[in-house]
Amino acid sequence: MDELLSKCWLIKNAFNIDVQVVDPQLQTIVHISDDSEPYIFIESRKKMYVEVQKAVEEANQYSFCFHTDSFQLSYLAVGLYEDGQFQGIFLAGPFLNERVTDQLIWNVLKKNHLENSWLKPIEKFYKSLPYLGQSYLAIGDLIVNLLVNPRVASQFITTKKGNEHYQPDVQPQNYDMNGFEVKLRYEAEKKFLHFIELGDKENAMKALIDFTGDFSYRVPGNPLRAKKNLSFSSNTMNRLAAAKGGVEPQYLHAISEKFALKIEAAVTMAELDTLSFNMVDEYCEAVKNFAVKGHSKVVRKALMYIHLNFQEPINLQRIADEIEFNRSYLAQKFKEEMNIGLIDYLHQKRINEAVFLMEQGRLSITDIGLQVGFSSYNYFCKIFKEVKGMTATDFIKAVHK
Repeated sequence: MDELLSKCWLIKNAFNIDVQVVDPQLQTIVHISDDSEPYIFIESRKKMYVEVQKAVEEANQYSFCFHTDSFQLSYLAVGLYEDGQFQGIFLAGPFLNERVTDQLIWNVLKKNHLENSWLKPIEKFYKSLPYLGQSYLAIGDLIVNLLVNPRVASQFITTKKGNEHYQPDVQPQNYDMNGFEVKLRYEAEKKFLHFIELGDKENAMKALIDFTGDFSYRVPGNPLRAKKNLSFSSNTMNRLAAAKGGVEPQYLHAISEKFALKIEAAVTMAELDTLSFNMVDEYCEAVKNFAVKGHSKVVRKALMYIHLNFQEPINLQRIADEIEFNRSYLAQKFKEEMNIGLIDYLHQKRINEAVFLMEQGRLSITDIGLQVGFSSYNYFCKIFKEVKGMTATDFIKAVHK
């Protein structure tokens, strides 16, 4: 039991995955978890025990079972044997094989007949889970080998040169740039950040290629980590440039946090390349669409509140309360500076988001309406026709014909 517990902790710490061991009667004997899991998922997992136990007992002794439930939560299960006798199941999970998106969460709600009030708790929990992608196959193989073989305690040593810790010499000369090359690089970087500040996506994309270099030597032997570090720096620079372009800090924080999580979760260099272009796209769009230079404080605060909370059941009074301004004054200043009423602006924002979801073709009209903040299907369809001049059904037909 001590050796099994030691292996469970190894797997938990190595892959940041919760682990559980159940006996042949499906009673839990080991459970190592961060204890942040909503009760609904615990109950769902208990229901799959019988199915998983049957699968591992019928399979080869050194097999592992991959299971994904109706909540899109995945698990790896391995049968535990002693002298050829089945002793229980080792379970690693939950983890995700799909990126956390609004579509994923709404599909989970719909498939499991959950109320919309589950949206935020599920999103928060899913974002705390490890994303494994296709690496779950290699991890499953490692778990089988670790559980089958006796664990050997490793020892940590360092080599020393005299009284100093010895570190291999890194030969930087191959990566040195002369003064002229350094100047060119930083000029290209300056130009790139200027285009971000202006929201000029086309030129920012071109400039990105000019100043992106190979800095893998900064983390010898781990080019993926080197590129991740560079991506984190780019995310910060892009955020600061967009801030100079007039985008409010709270909106930029949401973008920056999203990309920081995606960068850390990336498992290939190609993913990081794609994220670099996605960052340019989103920060430029933020400057182009959400920059609020020249507006009064009340309008700036209202715009940011709408863009961050349009999916919630908000109205003029709630916005006024949240940003701490008089309702009548807010309505007057917004119409005066934006040349559109606040509620009409909110409707346009919601409909534009709905159009994006319709183009993806993954959700029903009812689900899209609820996801972008409308209280009912009929109200969504009414506003959609007012804004777009056609029904939501006709729009979808035109997009996907």
